[in-house]
Amino acid sequence: MERELIQAVKMKALKEGAPDSKNGVAEHVSGRTDISISSKSITNYLKNFGAGNDITIAFEIRDSLARYLGYRNFRDFQNQGTQGSIIKKYLLWFLIIALGVSVSWNFFGTGDECCMLWIEDHWEETDCSGKKLERECEPNTLEKMRLVEVCKNAPFKKDGQQILWYDKTDNVVTFFTYHGLHPVNGKTLKEATEGMVEKYGKVCE
Repeated sequence: MERELIQAVKMKALKEGAPDSKNGVAEHVSGRTDISISSKSITNYLKNFGAGNDITIAFEIRDSLARYLGYRNFRDFQNQGTQGSIIKKYLLWFLIIALGVSVSWNFFGTGDECCMLWIEDHWEETDCSGKKLERECEPNTLEKMRLVEVCKNAPFKKDGQQILWYDKTDNVVTFFTYHGLHPVNGKTLKEATEGMVEKYGKVCE
């Protein structure tokens, strides 16, 4: 049932407007579960699903993903999913989305895939060529993610919403203006806190 769970999660994420890519769906879902699930883990589940491989998911993650779908836990999902109700529930939405993407691609598309490449401190749209640091286009990440220097008193939230994330690698801390994966090392960025900003931010006049 793990494969059915991941399929249902993907369908719901697309219905909610997630970008139609593994990373896009993963980032969308990771921010909406009731326990911390890294987008990298969800991406791996989606890759195994797409490849037709068996999927093994930890108990607490299975329960959290089932709750994301509106069930009490994974057992509740199993009881209803075995009757095929979960697939039927989202299949129509999935087909509508797929048809819309297909029509848009044929009408407006040029035949070129869209990718983005990390350039110093931001993403830039580029043709897909397999370059290092290149990823599938994710509109929000492309538009919003920047590598920034922050002052020790810089805000990390605005109107209660997180606006600053960080990565700490080899005792070096870098700050970003959008969540997701680090553009270079691929690690999941963490939400910045007052303590992190105070400790690793620079002194500003």
